[in-house]
Amino acid sequence: MNTEGDTLKVDARIKTGAAGSTSPTLHVKAAAADNTLMASLGYNNHSKSLPIHGALNAEAQFYKNTDNVSTAHVDIKPSVIHIGEKPWQVHPADITYSKNHLEIENFEVSHGDQHVAVNGLATPNKEDSIVAQLKDVDVEYILNLVNFHSVDFSGKASGKAIVKSIFNDPDAYAKLDIKDFEFEHGPMGILHANVNFNKELSQIDINAVADEGEEHQTLIDGYVSPKRNYIDLGIEAQGTNMKFMESFCGSFMDNIQARARGKVNLVGDLSDINLVGDIYATGKMHMKQLGTEYSFRNLHAHAIPDDILLNNDTIFDRNHNMALVSGGIHHKHLTRLSYDLTLKAHNFLGYDTHEFGDNTFYGTVYATGEVGIHGKSGETIIDIDAEPGPGSIFVYNVASPDAISDKSFIHWHDIAPELTDSLKLQQKDADDDIDFSSDMRINFLVNATPNLTLKLMMDPQSGDYITLNGNGVLRANWFNKGSFDMFGNYVVDHGVYKLTIQNVIKKDFEFMPGGTIAFGGNPYNAPLNLQAKYTVNGVPLSDLSIGRSFSSNNIRVDCLMNITGTPQSPSVDFAMDLPTVNTDAKQMIYSVINSQEEMNQQVLYLLAIGRFYAQTKNNQSSEDADQQSQTSLAMQSFLSGTISQQLNTVLSNVVKSNNWNFGANISTGDEGFNNAEYEGILSGRLLNNRLLFNGQFGYRDNANATQSFIGDFDLRYLIFPNGNLAVRMYNQTNDRYFTRNSLNTQGLGLIMKKDFNGWRDLFGIKKKKKEVKKVVKKKSGSKRARSK
Repeated sequence: MNTEGDTLKVDARIKTGAAGSTSPTLHVKAAAADNTLMASLGYNNHSKSLPIHGALNAEAQFYKNTDNVSTAHVDIKPSVIHIGEKPWQVHPADITYSKNHLEIENFEVSHGDQHVAVNGLATPNKEDSIVAQLKDVDVEYILNLVNFHSVDFSGKASGKAIVKSIFNDPDAYAKLDIKDFEFEHGPMGILHANVNFNKELSQIDINAVADEGEEHQTLIDGYVSPKRNYIDLGIEAQGTNMKFMESFCGSFMDNIQARARGKVNLVGDLSDINLVGDIYATGKMHMKQLGTEYSFRNLHAHAIPDDILLNNDTIFDRNHNMALVSGGIHHKHLTRLSYDLTLKAHNFLGYDTHEFGDNTFYGTVYATGEVGIHGKSGETIIDIDAEPGPGSIFVYNVASPDAISDKSFIHWHDIAPELTDSLKLQQKDADDDIDFSSDMRINFLVNATPNLTLKLMMDPQSGDYITLNGNGVLRANWFNKGSFDMFGNYVVDHGVYKLTIQNVIKKDFEFMPGGTIAFGGNPYNAPLNLQAKYTVNGVPLSDLSIGRSFSSNNIRVDCLMNITGTPQSPSVDFAMDLPTVNTDAKQMIYSVINSQEEMNQQVLYLLAIGRFYAQTKNNQSSEDADQQSQTSLAMQSFLSGTISQQLNTVLSNVVKSNNWNFGANISTGDEGFNNAEYEGILSGRLLNNRLLFNGQFGYRDNANATQSFIGDFDLRYLIFPNGNLAVRMYNQTNDRYFTRNSLNTQGLGLIMKKDFNGWRDLFGIKKKKKEVKKVVKKKSGSKRARSK
């Protein structure tokens, strides 16, 4: 403050709150001289959510009016006030004040088509009034000006507010229409509100209807008392949109499409608002972390102070399976949200995602058991204790850079250095892009059954993957900012390894029952003990040159893949089995394979060409002739294998079934296509994997065969689901056993399996326990007398 001549100048800054805080500031610059005051009033609320700053410029003159009453006339100058990012223009206006007299002319603040215009006269006369006209004014701006942030309202307000008898007996009322009205970011339609000032109770009475159309209305009736700092609004839902619940439950659910009926009250101190009452909701919602969408009808939510409770209400998945949900959404005066929900389900869709995204897994899991959802702002914990149902699949990306190191599951050749560098660069870029806003933990306790398919993506470029179905109790923990750990023993029942060799040959290996994976933390350190087979039909023995009696015979060869080690450092070797050959013939065939290296060579040749690799002979001329013949036969065999592979690809794309597999096989003999076999392959699982069927049907063009029709099948029914007791029926052609006593062999039998550690364990004989005689020793004591 200073004086220059006859002018008094003031430059003052006023700030609320503690020193160094970002609280609102007021900046006043004024100059007074000759009964005239020039002033500029600056304001900045320093808010990040809705910043308001600007200056109001005015000139005031002080004088005596015609009645000799002191009067002030304020001339509002053009000014600009920024609300958010929008500049609001303050238009020129006149305000005149004297005792019991206030007149406002053309005071207007506007932004585009939005404006607030105030005109009128206030005197002791009850007929005089000041009128404020609103057009499309943001409700959020108004609530910020009065510092109301307990709950969020928004919309465009239009209407009229009238104030009378300011100096004597104040009265006020307003009638507003708010377009695009939202409560906690949930659309409510158009709000038609009548607001009156209750002079007796010093409160603002509110009567309003939020109208979204026929049968979708929300009735609001209550009051707000600034004097008592209290609110009590009765809300009657008549088909109210429940989108606003995402504001309270957005950490674990979204896309709420539901309507509610019932009555609740928004009540309490303005700083401690609560919700009480009962609501019945019908619609659907999406669980963010689970990827599932659930529907419900008349779901009952009971609101009490600081809690919204659910008690064994039913929800449904997309297949109309039912689960019971209980628990509550907890809050502290509609803030500091937390939640504890429990779902009890039977064959219920508990997890449903269809792409990896930022994770290394996705899947669809139908579960019977319990799912607990717990959390608060910034943290969500999901506990799953369940047994998977039919149709469940869990896909894990083994080939992702963050899932495994530079080690592939099977190395056919060394990886190029450029590709390694590219993978490392991709991993770095992915790490830089990930920005998790909250913690999420999923704890699994799964009683795995063959209903669950575990699918491991081995190579996204070739499409190689492993599917496993088996049994075991598995516990897993996943943290979105940490690791994925798994514990338990998994026993394989069946499965498939779709394998690509050198990017050319595609084969489907079938996993044999009894293989194990022992998880003890990091899944990539789990010991493996797996065996898979691929059957090559119609393999001619003539290529091995083991005798004329075998030269015209074709046999079935099971190529075996033995997988040990760990997923991170696997050890893979090959073997073969000849299921349709007797023991003597097997010995003769195995005798020409002298080492594991030769065994691997023969198996790879069988997989690639469909024939045995011919052994080298000593006679050069004979060798050259045979070499040309072998090359021709190999090319014909390779061509037939390629045709079979393409037919299988077409069939797998057309017949998409988890229970049935259809295939085709064309096998050339020792004369190429002149004595080939043409087969259709059919396998299936029915009655919840209890009825197993494998069959081969076709035609063989071989004059030496006992019959031309191929009709082999194997049918098993598992009396016990674990396969320890089963009934088997089969039919097999005899020429595959090197005998011609009869055309076919049929059989019907009972299969029994039992794991045991000794004869007593095998026959269920329990070891008798020796009787232990109990000896009770009596103890005697003596009394001691003490004398003083």
